[in-house]
Amino acid sequence: MVKRIKKVTKNRATRRRKKLIIIGTEGFNKSEILYLHELEKKQEEYHFLFAHGNETDPVKIVRNTERMARIEEISYEEGDMAFSLFDLDLDSAKEKQLKKAKELALKNNIKLITSNPCFEIWYLQHFGFTSKPFASCNAVVKELLKKLPKYQKNYCDIDTFYPLTEEAIYNCKRLIEFHKNNGVRSEFANPITGVYKIAEILFHKEDV
Repeated sequence: MVKRIKKVTKNRATRRRKKLIIIGTEGFNKSEILYLHELEKKQEEYHFLFAHGNETDPVKIVRNTERMARIEEISYEEGDMAFSLFDLDLDSAKEKQLKKAKELALKNNIKLITSNPCFEIWYLQHFGFTSKPFASCNAVVKELLKKLPKYQKNYCDIDTFYPLTEEAIYNCKRLIEFHKNNGVRSEFANPITGVYKIAEILFHKEDV
Protein backbone atom coordinates (compact mmCIF):
# COMPACT_ATOMS: atom_id res chain seq x y z
CA MET A 1 0.00 0.00 0.00
CA VAL A 2 1.29 3.46 -0.89
CA LYS A 3 2.02 5.59 2.15
CA ARG A 4 -0.37 8.52 2.28
CA ILE A 5 0.97 12.04 2.32
CA LYS A 6 -0.88 14.55 4.50
CA LYS A 7 -4.42 15.32 3.46
CA VAL A 8 -5.88 18.74 2.81
CA THR A 9 -7.58 20.08 5.92
CA LYS A 10 -9.22 23.37 6.87
CA ASN A 11 -5.85 24.51 8.20
CA ARG A 12 -3.84 25.15 5.02
CA ALA A 13 -0.64 25.15 7.06
CA THR A 14 -0.96 21.37 7.08
CA ARG A 15 -1.18 21.20 3.26
CA ARG A 16 0.74 18.21 1.96
CA ARG A 17 4.11 19.01 0.41
CA LYS A 18 3.34 17.48 -2.99
CA LYS A 19 0.37 17.86 -5.28
CA LEU A 20 -1.61 14.67 -5.59
CA ILE A 21 -2.51 12.79 -8.76
CA ILE A 22 -5.13 10.04 -8.42
CA ILE A 23 -4.98 7.46 -11.22
CA GLY A 24 -7.62 4.81 -11.79
CA THR A 25 -6.41 1.82 -13.81
CA GLU A 26 -7.64 -1.53 -15.08
CA GLY A 27 -7.38 -4.23 -12.46
CA PHE A 28 -5.32 -6.70 -14.46
CA ASN A 29 -2.87 -4.31 -16.12
CA LYS A 30 0.22 -3.70 -13.99
CA SER A 31 2.50 -2.29 -16.70
CA GLU A 32 0.97 1.17 -16.40
CA ILE A 33 1.35 1.28 -12.63
CA LEU A 34 4.96 0.12 -12.74
CA TYR A 35 5.84 2.72 -15.35
CA LEU A 36 4.09 5.58 -13.58
CA HIS A 37 5.65 4.66 -10.24
CA GLU A 38 9.08 4.90 -11.87
CA LEU A 39 8.20 8.11 -13.71
CA GLU A 40 7.03 9.66 -10.45
CA LYS A 41 10.51 9.23 -9.00
CA LYS A 42 11.94 11.49 -11.71
CA GLN A 43 10.24 14.61 -10.32
CA GLU A 44 9.40 16.16 -6.95
CA GLU A 45 6.16 18.10 -7.45
CA TYR A 46 3.55 15.33 -7.65
CA HIS A 47 2.70 12.21 -5.70
CA PHE A 48 0.65 9.37 -7.26
CA LEU A 49 -2.04 7.28 -5.65
CA PHE A 50 -3.69 4.47 -7.62
CA ALA A 51 -7.38 3.58 -7.47
CA HIS A 52 -7.12 -0.18 -7.67
CA GLY A 53 -9.88 -2.56 -8.69
CA ASN A 54 -10.54 -5.62 -10.82
CA GLU A 55 -12.64 -3.74 -13.35
CA THR A 56 -11.93 -3.32 -17.03
CA ASP A 57 -15.20 -1.49 -17.71
CA PRO A 58 -14.34 2.22 -18.35
CA VAL A 59 -17.34 3.45 -16.34
CA LYS A 60 -16.37 1.41 -13.28
CA ILE A 61 -12.77 2.61 -13.55
CA VAL A 62 -13.98 6.22 -13.53
CA ARG A 63 -16.17 5.49 -10.51
CA ASN A 64 -13.21 3.98 -8.66
CA THR A 65 -11.17 7.08 -9.51
CA GLU A 66 -13.91 9.40 -8.27
CA ARG A 67 -14.28 7.42 -5.06
CA MET A 68 -10.59 7.64 -4.20
CA ALA A 69 -10.45 11.32 -5.14
CA ARG A 70 -13.30 11.95 -2.71
CA ILE A 71 -11.73 9.87 0.06
CA GLU A 72 -8.39 11.63 -0.35
CA GLU A 73 -10.09 15.04 -0.39
CA ILE A 74 -8.11 16.20 -3.39
CA SER A 75 -8.11 19.91 -4.16
CA TYR A 76 -8.30 20.83 -7.84
CA GLU A 77 -7.83 24.48 -6.86
CA GLU A 78 -4.43 23.64 -5.40
CA GLY A 79 -3.23 21.63 -8.36
CA ASP A 80 -4.36 18.09 -7.55
CA MET A 81 -5.65 16.02 -10.48
CA ALA A 82 -7.46 12.78 -11.22
CA PHE A 83 -7.11 10.49 -14.24
CA SER A 84 -8.72 7.27 -15.40
CA LEU A 85 -6.36 5.20 -17.52
CA PHE A 86 -7.45 2.22 -19.62
CA ASP A 87 -7.01 0.37 -22.90
CA LEU A 88 -9.65 0.17 -25.62
CA ASP A 89 -8.36 -3.15 -27.00
CA LEU A 90 -9.87 -2.55 -30.47
CA ASP A 91 -13.17 -3.44 -28.78
CA SER A 92 -16.16 -1.78 -30.44
CA ALA A 93 -18.28 -2.66 -27.39
CA LYS A 94 -16.25 -0.19 -25.36
CA GLU A 95 -17.44 2.69 -27.54
CA LYS A 96 -20.78 2.88 -25.71
CA GLN A 97 -19.03 2.43 -22.36
CA LEU A 98 -16.58 5.20 -23.23
CA LYS A 99 -19.41 7.66 -23.91
CA LYS A 100 -20.83 7.06 -20.42
CA ALA A 101 -17.36 7.17 -18.90
CA LYS A 102 -16.75 10.57 -20.49
CA GLU A 103 -19.97 11.97 -19.05
CA LEU A 104 -19.13 10.70 -15.57
CA ALA A 105 -15.54 11.90 -15.81
CA LEU A 106 -16.58 15.39 -16.91
CA LYS A 107 -19.01 15.62 -14.02
CA ASN A 108 -16.25 14.74 -11.52
CA ASN A 109 -13.27 16.64 -12.99
CA ILE A 110 -11.55 13.43 -14.06
CA LYS A 111 -9.45 13.28 -17.23
CA LEU A 112 -9.59 10.15 -19.39
CA ILE A 113 -6.37 8.65 -20.73
CA THR A 114 -7.01 5.94 -23.31
CA SER A 115 -4.81 3.78 -25.51
CA ASN A 116 -5.80 1.73 -28.52
CA PRO A 117 -5.07 -1.12 -28.72
CA CYS A 118 -3.04 -0.87 -25.48
CA PHE A 119 -0.63 1.02 -23.25
CA GLU A 120 2.40 -0.36 -25.10
CA ILE A 121 1.69 2.09 -27.93
CA TRP A 122 3.18 4.69 -25.56
CA TYR A 123 6.32 2.63 -25.13
CA LEU A 124 6.61 2.07 -28.86
CA GLN A 125 6.53 5.79 -29.64
CA HIS A 126 9.72 6.27 -27.60
CA PHE A 127 11.65 4.52 -30.37
CA GLY A 128 10.33 6.43 -33.35
CA PHE A 129 7.08 7.51 -34.93
CA THR A 130 4.79 4.80 -36.23
CA SER A 131 1.20 5.04 -37.45
CA LYS A 132 1.00 1.39 -38.48
CA PRO A 133 -2.30 -0.16 -37.31
CA PHE A 134 -2.15 -3.23 -35.09
CA ALA A 135 -4.49 -6.22 -35.04
CA SER A 136 -4.09 -6.79 -31.29
CA CYS A 137 -2.11 -5.84 -28.22
CA ASN A 138 0.06 -8.91 -28.82
CA ALA A 139 0.98 -7.43 -32.20
CA VAL A 140 2.04 -4.20 -30.47
CA VAL A 141 4.20 -6.11 -28.01
CA LYS A 142 5.76 -8.08 -30.87
CA GLU A 143 6.71 -4.80 -32.56
CA LEU A 144 8.06 -3.40 -29.29
CA LEU A 145 10.28 -6.45 -28.85
CA LYS A 146 12.09 -5.46 -32.04
CA LYS A 147 13.11 -2.23 -30.30
CA LEU A 148 13.48 -3.59 -26.78
CA PRO A 149 14.16 -7.35 -26.85
CA LYS A 150 14.06 -7.76 -23.09
CA TYR A 151 10.56 -6.29 -22.77
CA GLN A 152 7.83 -8.32 -21.11
CA LYS A 153 4.49 -7.51 -19.53
CA ASN A 154 4.64 -6.05 -16.03
CA TYR A 155 8.13 -4.75 -16.80
CA CYS A 156 9.53 -1.24 -16.89
CA ASP A 157 13.05 -0.22 -17.86
CA ILE A 158 12.70 3.44 -16.92
CA ASP A 159 16.37 4.09 -17.67
CA THR A 160 15.65 3.26 -21.30
CA PHE A 161 12.32 5.05 -21.58
CA TYR A 162 12.98 8.21 -19.58
CA PRO A 163 15.64 9.84 -21.80
CA LEU A 164 13.28 9.36 -24.76
CA THR A 165 10.22 10.89 -23.10
CA GLU A 166 10.25 14.12 -25.11
CA GLU A 167 10.47 12.17 -28.34
CA ALA A 168 7.57 9.97 -27.26
CA ILE A 169 5.43 13.02 -26.43
CA TYR A 170 6.21 14.54 -29.82
CA ASN A 171 5.43 11.30 -31.65
CA CYS A 172 2.10 10.85 -29.84
CA LYS A 173 1.01 14.36 -30.82
CA ARG A 174 2.15 13.70 -34.36
CA LEU A 175 0.08 10.52 -34.35
CA ILE A 176 -3.03 12.45 -33.32
CA GLU A 177 -2.47 14.90 -36.17
CA PHE A 178 -1.94 12.00 -38.57
CA HIS A 179 -5.34 10.56 -37.71
CA LYS A 180 -7.05 13.96 -37.87
CA ASN A 181 -5.59 14.57 -41.31
CA ASN A 182 -7.07 11.25 -42.37
CA GLY A 183 -10.50 12.11 -41.00
CA VAL A 184 -10.19 10.01 -37.82
CA ARG A 185 -10.82 11.94 -34.59
CA SER A 186 -11.99 9.19 -32.28
CA GLU A 187 -10.03 7.63 -29.43
CA PHE A 188 -10.64 4.42 -31.36
CA ALA A 189 -8.08 5.36 -33.98
CA ASN A 190 -5.47 2.62 -34.40
CA PRO A 191 -2.91 3.16 -33.01
CA ILE A 192 -3.40 5.99 -30.49
CA THR A 193 -2.51 6.80 -26.88
CA GLY A 194 -3.03 9.69 -24.51
CA VAL A 195 -0.45 8.62 -21.92
CA TYR A 196 1.81 11.45 -23.07
CA LYS A 197 -0.50 13.91 -21.28
CA ILE A 198 0.63 12.69 -17.87
CA ALA A 199 4.29 12.95 -18.85
CA GLU A 200 3.69 16.52 -20.02
CA ILE A 201 2.21 17.50 -16.67
CA LEU A 202 5.06 15.99 -14.69
CA PHE A 203 7.67 17.84 -16.67
CA HIS A 204 5.75 21.07 -17.31
CA LYS A 205 5.56 20.60 -21.04
CA GLU A 206 1.90 21.52 -21.27
CA ASP A 207 -1.26 21.48 -19.18
CA VAL A 208 -4.17 19.20 -20.13
